[in-house]
Amino acid sequence: MNLPVVVALEKPHVFPNISFKVFSGFVENTFGPTVSLSTVLLLMFSVLGNPDLMSLQARQQCPKYKGERRSEASGWIKHLSRALQDHLGRDTAQLFQKHDIGKDTTDDEMLTVISTKLVALAQVLQFYPVNSQGRYMGKLKPVSQKAIQPILIVCPSTIECETSTCNPRSLLHASRTRDIPQVTLIKDFVIHEHVLVLTGKCPECQTLYHADHERTPNRNKENQFNRVYLNSARFLKIGQTLWVDRLFSNTVVNAIYSFHASAAAYTEFWNNSFWKTQDVQCPKISRRQIWQALIQESIRTIAATSNVNLVLQDGLPIHEVTKEAFELLGENGIIRAADQHACSECTHKYKRKADIITGDDPAALAENDENRVVPPLVGEYAGLAARDARHAQEYARNQNTAAEDDDMDVDNDATVNMVILDGLVTGPVVCVSDFLT
Repeated sequence: MNLPVVVALEKPHVFPNISFKVFSGFVENTFGPTVSLSTVLLLMFSVLGNPDLMSLQARQQCPKYKGERRSEASGWIKHLSRALQDHLGRDTAQLFQKHDIGKDTTDDEMLTVISTKLVALAQVLQFYPVNSQGRYMGKLKPVSQKAIQPILIVCPSTIECETSTCNPRSLLHASRTRDIPQVTLIKDFVIHEHVLVLTGKCPECQTLYHADHERTPNRNKENQFNRVYLNSARFLKIGQTLWVDRLFSNTVVNAIYSFHASAAAYTEFWNNSFWKTQDVQCPKISRRQIWQALIQESIRTIAATSNVNLVLQDGLPIHEVTKEAFELLGENGIIRAADQHACSECTHKYKRKADIITGDDPAALAENDENRVVPPLVGEYAGLAARDARHAQEYARNQNTAAEDDDMDVDNDATVNMVILDGLVTGPVVCVSDFLT
């Protein structure tokens, strides 16, 4: 059998659909007159966000067997009340009406009052598994918040025209209603479908303002335009109908650099972890889109370090963008993050040959090469041999040219700041599912 790549999730409970009049009336009659909207929302989402705790409270309120005692405010709900009290601090007074507490009210009595109000709130929200006859109806399911997700619009973050030769005019909407694209937006790892993308336009200089770049006329070449890659962009376009936030693109960069993951590997990880667990109709993320995210985020990260916004010809394909970006931001191959840096991990004494030369065929790691079957390596030096064998063979082939090497001007006391790993392969070397049959 194979390990499942997605765990089946329980179908969530729909968000409470009570009338606002009923809800507002409950708030006015239950909490203090100064209770704020933020406090009310905190209470509501604290109740809806803890279905297991509310189920435990409800079950303890419905004794069924000998020895069970009915509890209107169990220890479960009291601990939630205490957490709310700690969070609100002085604002806890908003929860009480004048007749709720007095000067002699103890801390435990205050917790009981808050707990009672929370249970009443859950009942109003129809999120309490006890019916009108006092019978326990079963464990609560998590609540889906899809019904209250905000309507998101991707639009320019620039408010006025910023062209140096133009007045700071307000921007007009540039597209007709029928031409406005509807795309998929990934924000905070949540997939939002049918999101509108709006474009701004300066009526004087004709500069177009998009969410991730600006398109300006080229003053030197007629009918040509430049693209300004905005470092401050909140969202990036990585596909024809796919936009992502900077959290997504930054995660792609970190995963590829930290885990040495390929674009294909990260694509599979993201689709299995997020796309399959959300009820969406959009297609999976593709490897090309992950690669696009890597390039778009890298360009802006490096440009921001240099305090510039990259300007290129508009409409370049992605391979040309990377080439042009390196010409403008590469600084002749100097990595500014590593300038003046040296440590034991990246700097070593120069060595002409490897410490251990096994003479083993490097193809033994895969047990074959292009022309013949190679016996696999065994023993504690298998990994070491696979790593060093190719370099060792190269060294052996060049023994006849050692004299020429000696003539090279090599400083044996110098330090080496780069190591080339030939044939480095990352990924699982054992498939766990083979052992679970």
